[in-house]
Amino acid sequence: TEPSGTWFGLMTAPAPTADADDKDNDDGKGDGKDDKDNNDDDDGNDSKDERQSRMYIPSAKEGDEEEEGEEAEVDSARVGYIYSPGLRWPPSKGNVVYLLKTVDFGKNWTWSPMPNDLQAGQLAVDPTDAHSLFAVTQTCLSRSTDGGVSWSKCYNATGLQGKFTRLLVKDSSTMFILRGGAVPLRTTDGGHTWMELSAAAPLFKYGATFDGSLSWTGNTLVLSGVDLSAIGRGVYGTAVWKSHNDGDDWIDETGDLVTISPGPGVWYETDFYFVTRGEGVCVKRNFEAPMKPFRRP
Repeated sequence: TEPSGTWFGLMTAPAPTADADDKDNDDGKGDGKDDKDNNDDDDGNDSKDERQSRMYIPSAKEGDEEEEGEEAEVDSARVGYIYSPGLRWPPSKGNVVYLLKTVDFGKNWTWSPMPNDLQAGQLAVDPTDAHSLFAVTQTCLSRSTDGGVSWSKCYNATGLQGKFTRLLVKDSSTMFILRGGAVPLRTTDGGHTWMELSAAAPLFKYGATFDGSLSWTGNTLVLSGVDLSAIGRGVYGTAVWKSHNDGDDWIDETGDLVTISPGPGVWYETDFYFVTRGEGVCVKRNFEAPMKPFRRP
């Protein structure tokens, strides 16, 4: 498992400037707290207009404020949150991706910009190696063996091709990489060679992109999501498939799911939660692979 209290994350923010490390403007602890002695303008007494400029009111028109007790008018043109499996959106112009790290359960954080040629959209930690961390872009898989201080060149491995959307790490030998509109890949030699999980091909016949997750033990692999092109074919497009043997064989667990708006799949102990976009949360109890009985030698 991960070291106690250690977590990693990604954040998109403006690129660091030449005076970003100026000790006069920051206390240097990497916790986001400015030095109070050098921030005379930040007295904590912002005007109403200043506070309003930082507030997000989704349904209010620009420049309008909602009166207390007034019900907000729904903006029919506003596009709400849309979940799509895959990587985070790449940073917009002027922004870069930062690696966040905490070693005390989130009490304090440090951050550093990711390399210019590795603006990662996902991180994956090797649960069997406390210092092994992977970063993924659509075209690159890179590894750090020192907790994100330095990064390897992009993997140039046999069979590793396509548009990457997610990496799942079972252990230092076995990993899975999901791809946009294509069958996932698996490595059993630490990333030196990759092969398609051909048994899952029916899910990707029409170019869909599915999400994936591993159980806490790593013994159950799940592919979940929706093929929206199925609507035009008059068939049901949502699917939840699981494998107990690293993708060699699959069990269709879709069952009586009736949503075509799936979100991510989340594990808690042996239970699998299937989050939807506005249609509730579904759960499969004891979804984990059955444990093999222990026999004394």
